[in-house]
Amino acid sequence: MSAIVLRARPYRDSDLMAQLLTPSLGKISVIGRHARGSKKRFPSSLDLFDRGIARIGRERNKGLGIKEFTPSHSLIKLRGDLDKLTLASLLCESFDLVIQEHSGESSRELFEVLDLALNAIEEASELRTSLRASVVALGSLVTIEGIANLTSHPPGSRMLNAALDGIENFSERRLLTRPSLGPILNRLSR
Repeated sequence: MSAIVLRARPYRDSDLMAQLLTPSLGKISVIGRHARGSKKRFPSSLDLFDRGIARIGRERNKGLGIKEFTPSHSLIKLRGDLDKLTLASLLCESFDLVIQEHSGESSRELFEVLDLALNAIEEASELRTSLRASVVALGSLVTIEGIANLTSHPPGSRMLNAALDGIENFSERRLLTRPSLGPILNRLSR
């Protein structure tokens, strides 16, 4: 099934724990046994922002395990630009905080919103365009999930702050990547 890696972290000696967003199952938590050592089954090591095809199965403990992940594109330009990396990180963190596990109703729409936004950030030639894609995606996320209705807001700093405030209030957590937006916004306001 198609999947986008929202978060991945090392687990034990060679395993990885990851949160994936899929169009059919929504957000799922998976464990990749020996994922940090197998370049055949995990060519990208389940990196943040990776989109690809995941083969999912049940573990002995009834949890979900990822048996194989084949990336379809790895967003090389995004990874090489600190501003784009910051914006993409903010998106993945926001989607991870807001979307509940196995939320199937709106999962296809949310998957498409995130996928389009990451691709738009990747292909943007200007920072302003990358920021606009992020703002639109965050506005869509909070609207689809019923946190706030931002459809009447034009994409800009008000919409961005309203979306981020809504996400933080909903999740009762501060976004770790939010402070990193300050330098980007300062540069664009000059």
